[in-house]
Amino acid sequence: MQFFKGISFVLLSFSFFGCNFIDTKKVSNEEIQVASTWSEKDQPPSFEQCDVLLDLYDQKKCFEENLLNMIYSGLVSLKVMSSESFDSEIIVVIKINENGLFSIDKFDDSDGLFNKVTNLEKQITKIVKNLPKALPAIKTNVGSYVNVKFTLPIKIKASVLE
Repeated sequence: MQFFKGISFVLLSFSFFGCNFIDTKKVSNEEIQVASTWSEKDQPPSFEQCDVLLDLYDQKKCFEENLLNMIYSGLVSLKVMSSESFDSEIIVVIKINENGLFSIDKFDDSDGLFNKVTNLEKQITKIVKNLPKALPAIKTNVGSYVNVKFTLPIKIKASVLE
C-alpha cells in the first residue's frame, strides 16, 4: 500500500510541475511567414527523369522544360475554332499538390479569350489534369511535402481563313 501512495504522489507532482518542462513558446505570425517562404534550399517539384540530376538548378530547369513541352504538345493538338482574328494571352495558375498531382488554380483571361474560343478553358484544364504525376515539392526546413503554384502565360494567335 505504501508503494501506491508513493506512485500517486509522484504522478500528482508531475501533474502540478510537469508543465514547467514543456516549452510553450509562442511563435509569431511573422516567424511563421519567414519559415514558410520558399528558399533556394527547398526542393522544387520534379519528374523522375529530372530527379537523377544532382544540381537543384538543373532539376528545376529539367522539370520546367518537360512540363512546358507537355503542355505545348497538348495545346498544339487542340482543334481551336474562332470566328475572329486575335492575338491574346491568358495566364494560368497551376497547382501541384503535396501528392504531385496537377490542377488549375485559376485563370486570368483579361483579353476575353475564352469568349472567343469555344471550350478553350475546358481543354486547357483537361491538358493540365492529364499531366503525369510529379514528385512533390519539399519544404526542407520542416521536411514535408507542400503545395506549390506557378504562373504560366499562354499566348494564342488566330487568323480567320478566307
